[in-house]
Amino acid sequence: MSALNDVLAAVARRLGLGADRSSGDVEPAAEPGLGDAPLDVLASKLAYSHLRNRQQLLGPPPTTLGHLDQNQAELLIRAAVAAAMADGHLDDNEERMLRSALSTLESQAGEPGFITAAIKRPLPLEVLLRDVRDPHLASLVYAASLLAIDKHGDINRAYMHYLATRLRLPPAVLERLHSQYGYAPASVP
Repeated sequence: MSALNDVLAAVARRLGLGADRSSGDVEPAAEPGLGDAPLDVLASKLAYSHLRNRQQLLGPPPTTLGHLDQNQAELLIRAAVAAAMADGHLDDNEERMLRSALSTLESQAGEPGFITAAIKRPLPLEVLLRDVRDPHLASLVYAASLLAIDKHGDINRAYMHYLATRLRLPPAVLERLHSQYGYAPASVP
């Protein structure tokens, strides 16, 4: 066991973790030789594993709305429009924000002016949700809706709660999406 401790201590020193810099006892870096090759490999593997694990602890990867097929992009635009209009109107400021948030999706929709057409002829939520058949697409619909809403309005918060319920999104997915899009839902009675 002490041999393992010696190896780990040597690796820690190699990574700069074992020296007490406050006391001035910093060991100069030794020139690596053939005898140090296994120690260098172990040190790099430990550093890589540490960084990879740290990245995993920072949270799951964000949900991206890129690389969608045309039907998915159109569905997400229509879902975002429905969310933006959940409070019954779409003022000029909300429309500008909506267009800005969905500009990359419009290019994937394949039809220039698709956002304008979706705003002029919004589909009811019931019709939109018929096309959502898998959990990944459900999370994308929710994410697109989060992009489009005023995150502070009570009606919009109630709409997002209803949408999450209808999409049957697990709490962990909701937590990740809320964190990613800066949304702090109020508790719904």
